[in-house]
Amino acid sequence: MEVVGGRYELIRQVGAGGMGQVYEGFDRNLKRRVAVKITHTGLDSDPEWTKRFLREAELMATVSHPGTPAIFDTGISEGAAARPFLVMEFVEGVTIENLLVRRGPLSIGVVASFGAQVAAVLAATHRHRIYHRDLKPSNLMLCDNGTVKVLDFGLAVALDAGLSRYTTTGQTIGTPAYMAPEQIESRDVSPQTDLYALGLILHELLTGDRVVTGDNAYTVWSQQVSRAAPDIRVERPGTPADMAGLIMCMLEKKPESRPAGASTVHTVLMRHATPLGDLVNDVNSPARMYAVAVAAAVPGDDHSAVILPVEPRPSASAAPVPTGDVSRGDLHRAIDRARRLADESRYHPAIRHLKTVVGEAIPILGPRDADVVDARIELAGLRFDSEDWGEAGDLYRALIDDLTAERGPYDDQVMYCQRRLAECVLHTGRRDEAVDRLMRLQGQMDARYGGGDRRVRELAELIENIRR
Repeated sequence: MEVVGGRYELIRQVGAGGMGQVYEGFDRNLKRRVAVKITHTGLDSDPEWTKRFLREAELMATVSHPGTPAIFDTGISEGAAARPFLVMEFVEGVTIENLLVRRGPLSIGVVASFGAQVAAVLAATHRHRIYHRDLKPSNLMLCDNGTVKVLDFGLAVALDAGLSRYTTTGQTIGTPAYMAPEQIESRDVSPQTDLYALGLILHELLTGDRVVTGDNAYTVWSQQVSRAAPDIRVERPGTPADMAGLIMCMLEKKPESRPAGASTVHTVLMRHATPLGDLVNDVNSPARMYAVAVAAAVPGDDHSAVILPVEPRPSASAAPVPTGDVSRGDLHRAIDRARRLADESRYHPAIRHLKTVVGEAIPILGPRDADVVDARIELAGLRFDSEDWGEAGDLYRALIDDLTAERGPYDDQVMYCQRRLAECVLHTGRRDEAVDRLMRLQGQMDARYGGGDRRVRELAELIENIRR
């Protein structure tokens, strides 16, 4: 029996895809069943491949959500054909693809329930700027307790703290029947890329038929780019107007015409979600008990709340589609404008403008959303550059608290904010406190990157200079 990582027995292959094979495994140390994903041998021809794979495994491990398999371990397999591997929670159930084959079109309430669960997962991963890029029915697993797990983030795009891509977007990788136009045309992906795929899945679950088909991949790609999706109101009469409008909005060809985010999709679908009935085998599962208790404990959970609509589609029968007041594009434009003003040394209008947009974005996207975090860091940086050390320090402290709670102390952006806060403290004359903060940061960076890393050495030099 093959063993990887010195402890994980490979029992049987349970799946395969473009990135590698997935095995049922057994963890000898903790005596538990696991899933082990080992990449294809051909992928390591790229010298950066292993780094990207391990980095994305690390990023996915920061996402703590019941709708994604827990990440347990990662490493490099032993032997001549050394390959990266990933160890994660073993998920049992039936894929949504197989469920559709067995049962045909599903009820509106069940589809809404499935979609809302997937949207909740996407809201969590998008907050970290991790995009799935290969959502499809075979990557959604319905467990016996009624929960849906989103599997196989192997094609995910993740950005590092410097906003450079570890996984390139200049490749048409994915499943043609569920790929968004921007993927096919090798343009940048975004949260709306995953929402397009989810829209295709919802449409298919309601009708029983794939939205886009063809004899070959090229034909499917062409239709994804240029052919409008069949109107769900015609294909599945009786679909509630707001849910139908949402699905058709998700299937818009231009990303900016789709809903503002996964939370918007979740809100609308939850208005129509119903119990799964005989699809749930374990009706008394602890997971269901916990979910019911959580739902009862959260106040003000009103899924019928009014959300401002986007500009309606040309069709006269189109229902208003919900979105947020502030989009990610608004945040990006606000950052660009603030930078231009700062380049002209106009810090006060730059700060005022960015602060306003950030304040409007937080209630919609959340303070820990990746794009909101970028804007908050930019705002703190403007305060820092204008030598407003007190305000800058307060902003960095708030960022550290929010990001550490979600990502832990070794996250790149957390450590960046820690250094900036220490520098603010130093500028206000509290040298000993600044040195103490920097020394703690040095220990974290040493553990994260290793003592020989250039960033660790530079920080050590800075501490030495301050002490002189």
